[in-house]
Amino acid sequence: MKEKQHDDLAFEAIADRYPLSRRDFLKRLGGGIIVLWAMPANLVSSLAAQERMQRSYPTDFNAYLRIGENGRVTCFSGKIEMGQGIITSLAQELAEELEVSLDVIDMVMGDTDLCPWDRGTWGSLTTRFFGPAVRAAGAEAKAVLLELAAEHLNIPPDRLIAKDGVVLEQAKPGNRVSYAQLAKGRKIARQLPEKAIVKTAGDFKIIGKPVTRRDALEKVTGKAQYAGDVQFPDLLYARILRPPAHGAKLINVDTAPAQQIAGVQIIREGDLVAVLHKYPDVAENALQKVKAEFDTPPANVDEQNIFDHLLKVAPEGEIVAEGGNLATGQKSAAATFEATYLNSYVAHVPMEPHTAVAKFEGDKITVWASTQSPFGAKDEIAQALGVPEEKVRVITPQVGGGFGGKSRNLQVVEAARLAKLAGKPVQVAWTRAEEFFYDSFRPAAIVKIKSGLSDSGSIAFWDYHVYYAGDRGAQHFYDIPHHRTAVSAASWRGVPGSHPFATGAWRAPANNTNTFARESKRAAIRWRFV
Repeated sequence: MKEKQHDDLAFEAIADRYPLSRRDFLKRLGGGIIVLWAMPANLVSSLAAQERMQRSYPTDFNAYLRIGENGRVTCFSGKIEMGQGIITSLAQELAEELEVSLDVIDMVMGDTDLCPWDRGTWGSLTTRFFGPAVRAAGAEAKAVLLELAAEHLNIPPDRLIAKDGVVLEQAKPGNRVSYAQLAKGRKIARQLPEKAIVKTAGDFKIIGKPVTRRDALEKVTGKAQYAGDVQFPDLLYARILRPPAHGAKLINVDTAPAQQIAGVQIIREGDLVAVLHKYPDVAENALQKVKAEFDTPPANVDEQNIFDHLLKVAPEGEIVAEGGNLATGQKSAAATFEATYLNSYVAHVPMEPHTAVAKFEGDKITVWASTQSPFGAKDEIAQALGVPEEKVRVITPQVGGGFGGKSRNLQVVEAARLAKLAGKPVQVAWTRAEEFFYDSFRPAAIVKIKSGLSDSGSIAFWDYHVYYAGDRGAQHFYDIPHHRTAVSAASWRGVPGSHPFATGAWRAPANNTNTFARESKRAAIRWRFV
C-alpha cells in the first residue's frame, strides 16, 4: 500500500492514541493478566500513521536540550512558531519535566543544522506528538542529573531532589550542586537504561498554567524577526516573471529593455526568468519592462461550472462506515430529505507572504525561510540544486501565519536557485498577487446527504457522501439504525484533472467541511419536523 503524505492526515479521521501504554501492558502482563484482541482496521491505520509521524525523532535527550555554563537551558525543536504559541508551550513542557524556571528556557526552532528532524508544523500535531518527546527528554535529563549529583555530592540519590535547576539534599539544602556545574555546557554523555517516567497532570506546576507568551513583547514592539528582515550588504531582491494563467508555457521573452536599467541583473534558467536589483522597487519596475509571450491553455472551468466539473470527474465513492440497511431505513421513514452542501476554494492569505533569503558560503547554502516545513525545504533545495543535503541549511525565524499554506516551499527553491546563479544573496518575497496565484487553496468540496425521519421524529436513515474533503469529521455521532458514509477523492490532491490549481491543507479542511454539512443537515431536518 502506498505510504500517505504527511498532510493527508488532515483529511482522515485519526483515532485517539491506543489507551494502554507499553509500561501498563508490561505491568499487567507481569501480574498474570493478559487479554488478546483484534484491533479495528481504522485504529491500526491510525497507529501506523502516528508511528510514521514520530519514526525519526531521536532517542537521545541531548537532541532536544542543552544546559549552558550559565545555567540557561536551550530547547531545540524542528517545529516552527507561526502565531500558534508553541514557542511558549514547548518551553513550559521542558521546564516542567526538567525542574527549571520557565524564564531560563531559550527556544531554538526550525534550524535544520541544530534541531532534531521534524516532518513539519501542521494539523495541531505539535503538542500531541512532539510535546511528549520534549517532556521525555526533560524527564530523562533530570534523572541523569540526579545521578551525577549523587556522585558529585557523595549522597544517595533517594535523599536528593531537583528544584529550579539545582540538585539539593532534602534534609540539608545547603548540600547542593547546580545543573550548570554538572553539565558544564557540554553534551551529557550518560543515559538511563530505560526511559524516565514523566509527571502526571496532577503534579504539573508549569504546564497548563497561564503565562505571558514568550514572543508577545517582540511582536507588539516590532522587534520580532521574520525571513524578510534578514539583510546582507550585497543582498539582491528578485522579481520573477510569472505566467498569466496556470498551465501557460513561456514561448518568447525579451529582457533587453529591463537590462537598460542601471544595476539590474537578469537571470534565466529554463522557464525561470528573474530580475534582480539591490532595491526591490527598481527590480519591480524593471520586471514591468520585460516582454514575454506565453501559450495559454483554454479555461475549461470557472466559478459557474466548477462543482459540476468536480462531480463529473470524481471517482466512485469508497464506503468508510456503514450499519443496518439503507433500503430498510428508507422504507421505514415517514419523511425523506435530500440536500447538497458546497464548500468553495479558500486561500490562506497569511499576513506575511511567502519569503526566503538564500546565501552561499563556499559550497554550502543557508536559506532563511518562511515555511512550515524546514526539513522538507532542505530536501527540496538539495534536490533542485543537485547538492548533498549536508550542504543545505534552512533557518526559520518567526513565521507570520501559515495555516497549512506554507507547507509548500516554492519560494524557497526559487531563492536558492537564484542565489546560486547570481553568486550573491537573494531575497524572494511574493507579492499579494503571487500569494493568491500560487497558493495551495483549501479544495472545493461537495457533500450530498439523504436522510429520513421516523414517525417519532428520530433519524431513520442517513446516507452521506463527501467529495474531495475526506472523512475526517464525517462521523454522525447519533444513534441511527441505518447509515452509510462514502468518500470520493479523499486526498486534498483530488484526482487527475479535478482541481484547476494547487490545493492543500487549510486549517483542518476536512473537519470544517464535514461538520458544516452534517450539522446543517441535522438542523434542517429538526426544524422541518418541529
